[in-house]
Amino acid sequence: MITIGAQHAIALVARTLLGRGDSALVESPSYPHAYEALRLTGARLVPVSVTADDGWDESALEQTLQRASPAMGYVMPDFHNPTGRTMSPELRESMLAIALRQGTTIVADETTAELAIDAVDTPLPLAAYGPAVLIGSVGKTVWGGVRIGWIRAERQLIQKLTRARSAGDLGTPVLEQLVVANLLDDFDSILVQRSEQLRRGRDHLETVLRRAFPEWRVPHVAGGMTAWINLGAPVSSQLTLAARNEGLLLAAGPRFGIDGAFERFLRLPFGYSAEETDRAVAALETAWGSLARGPMVDSSFLAEVV
Repeated sequence: MITIGAQHAIALVARTLLGRGDSALVESPSYPHAYEALRLTGARLVPVSVTADDGWDESALEQTLQRASPAMGYVMPDFHNPTGRTMSPELRESMLAIALRQGTTIVADETTAELAIDAVDTPLPLAAYGPAVLIGSVGKTVWGGVRIGWIRAERQLIQKLTRARSAGDLGTPVLEQLVVANLLDDFDSILVQRSEQLRRGRDHLETVLRRAFPEWRVPHVAGGMTAWINLGAPVSSQLTLAARNEGLLLAAGPRFGIDGAFERFLRLPFGYSAEETDRAVAALETAWGSLARGPMVDSSFLAEVV
């Protein structure tokens, strides 16, 4: 099914698979707009930890599937947003096997799956290891302004999605689909160019951050579009507000968690030019310095405004 971007796909799948009182497995941290789409169904979100250092908490993931028997699980197994981690083939296989036994439909967000930067062995798509619904788009690979996404699923589910969709929209614009169909002829070369752009951006961001903020922990990611920075102190919301005063708009760490977690983290994108990145880091330096001069107050209540 062709959709109006990946977010449309996530929301449509969520309201088709979930109802009030159901539980939904999610990663923490994760894509905040996916949280919003799942919450609108009335489902209870059950988080499983993902870290930039160790990836998924495998035992917690398996136990959550077994004990909560969620109706749906939303995961981003390839270059996870925001940590950049990729799920191992072994965990993909075990997760899907348990989900099948428990009656859980696993939905994989593949919007970053093709954004490999380094030459790494990437696993097969999640559905190669067992039953899964796959969501993708061209928003990250081509341009966010081309609102074309898709859902890949068994025919029976696609039929249910078709019936559910008409209440919200009656189809995807044709012109944008024709644009994407034309781009597919050159898609391999587009991905090569995108990978090179992201490689330059990642390497430059890592270099300038480590020079400007030696106390921060800056992970090295093999793909995706973002770095999940450990600030070393629970000041993410304060820092983003201070950065806004310098003309820099960022999302604080709690935006990617549930109930105010991740005040020690900041997600930084690296898809920009060196000049833009340098201006952003200079603004961050000024904002960070203002925190050092002022009192450190509890900033958890600021999470929702950024």
